[in-house]
Amino acid sequence: MKHLSTYNNVGTATLQDVLDRIAAAPEIANTRKRDLRSAVVSFGKLADKSPSTIPLDLGELRRVLDDADGTIAQVSAKRRANLRSDLASAIDVSGLHPMLKTGCLERNPAWKALLDPISDPRIQTGLSRFARWCSLNSIPPEAVSAAIVDRYVRDLEARTLIRSLAFQRAGVVSAWNRLVILTPELSEIAAPANGKVLKRVPWERLPATFFADLQAFLTWSTVPDPLDENARATRLAPATVRLRRDQIHSAATAAVAAGLAPEKLTSLADLIELQAFKTIMRKLYEDDGSVLTPYTHGVAGTLISTAKEWAGASVDEIAALKKLRRKLGTLPSGLTDKNKSFLRRFDDTEVFNSLIGLPDKLWRNARRGLAKSKRSFVDMQTSLAIDILLTCPMRMKNLASLSFGDHLRWPNGRGKPAILIIKGSETKNGLPIEAEIPSELADRLWTYRTEIGPAVIGRHPDTLFVTTTGRPRTQGAVTVSIEKAAYKHVGIRLTPHQFRHFAAKVVLDANPGAHELVRQLLVHKNMKTTTGYYAGMDTLRAGRAHAKLIMQLKNDATNPKRKRSKPNGN
Repeated sequence: MKHLSTYNNVGTATLQDVLDRIAAAPEIANTRKRDLRSAVVSFGKLADKSPSTIPLDLGELRRVLDDADGTIAQVSAKRRANLRSDLASAIDVSGLHPMLKTGCLERNPAWKALLDPISDPRIQTGLSRFARWCSLNSIPPEAVSAAIVDRYVRDLEARTLIRSLAFQRAGVVSAWNRLVILTPELSEIAAPANGKVLKRVPWERLPATFFADLQAFLTWSTVPDPLDENARATRLAPATVRLRRDQIHSAATAAVAAGLAPEKLTSLADLIELQAFKTIMRKLYEDDGSVLTPYTHGVAGTLISTAKEWAGASVDEIAALKKLRRKLGTLPSGLTDKNKSFLRRFDDTEVFNSLIGLPDKLWRNARRGLAKSKRSFVDMQTSLAIDILLTCPMRMKNLASLSFGDHLRWPNGRGKPAILIIKGSETKNGLPIEAEIPSELADRLWTYRTEIGPAVIGRHPDTLFVTTTGRPRTQGAVTVSIEKAAYKHVGIRLTPHQFRHFAAKVVLDANPGAHELVRQLLVHKNMKTTTGYYAGMDTLRAGRAHAKLIMQLKNDATNPKRKRSKPNGN
């Protein structure tokens, strides 16, 4: 896009000058003018200032945009990204300040030849903008150094509104040093003093036999052939398999970082050799500030179970590994501090009412918006999802896979409560879920399937969560919709799983000590699980009850009631 003029001194320029320049430009299409003007005006609202009072200071503009990324619930992430991009474009076309734009640039042949064969997304993403900037400035890969990276960051600071500028150098250095491992002829760059160059050692740096053994173990964990004489007793869920892969990767990274030569790791058995296990645990423990974290505890558990199930370790060897793990201490029981803090938010009546009223609000808005946009069809599903989680707080996997007929039934017809049934084979702990859906929610589900669904996708949806074309939505997509709705309308970051904690709080606030009721509601297998998580919540209620009792006794002591004398009959 052409600049309206050459570079001008921005010492006294404001965003109002940007608006004036854009308005006076006949070569800019009216629709584009509208978008650019909207970005400037929206930024003014974000900063709570008039454009005429906002200096054209890129550093200050970035600060306001970065702060908004973490605090403004009413503005979606996509809208914030568009605002940042359009504001930069508005400044650029105004000619008041030259802006760096690399998005439309191509990498030169040298950079393309270097990066195209790389499959690691962390390298591709981390070096994408940097490679285009180097191409723009005719800097070949072999000339990259710490000074070049510093020059790149200074250019970003002077001519962009890029988010999280403070992390750009560390990100480029980390991605570059990953690339150096795969391309030894390039030179490594010293990492920032407070940064970590590599979070995980690249698989390519480990022997092929190690990776092959890991893949065989993970495949075996999925039980491809249950009749095989060496088959695992139970099949691990896909998410658990991915977690174990990550934990083993972390263990290998810790071993290499602690000084173990990568070529010595030829199989999983090398990780669970007693000395290697001790080295890994010590490294992870120290990296976490000498505190046992749930993740490190999980890595230890995965290595021990791998030793037992896959590597053929003896009983004595397993006992020795467990003894080492015990020396690190035990994890605290109950809810995490993060979840405790989350639940305390609902002691505020306004926040509590906002959440329980959110399904009604979303449903009303979606019904009104259906005539204008199919997007309201997805919002309607979000309303139903949150309503179901408030009524029957199930795990997200079960919620996302709900279907009509298999899981949702109306035994007494429309206008009556529906029944939700999930087989034990579909749940995490093997216990079935049976719940009654209240009439109001049951009617909305009926209306959605028999009236709204056919009007949007042309047929009755078989599953609850579908796109506007009728295809099933992914669990991740449904999760994001729920989280965005809670953040936008309630102002809290709330995951679908935290509805289970919220349900426990609601029950125990109304019925202190009713852990059996919570156990049945959350479908825990045993009471130990329930009390382990939620017994600590009762200490606050006990404290409140005790304080109330003390105040009552205190009032009775300081203000004794006088006994009325009986009237004399004489």
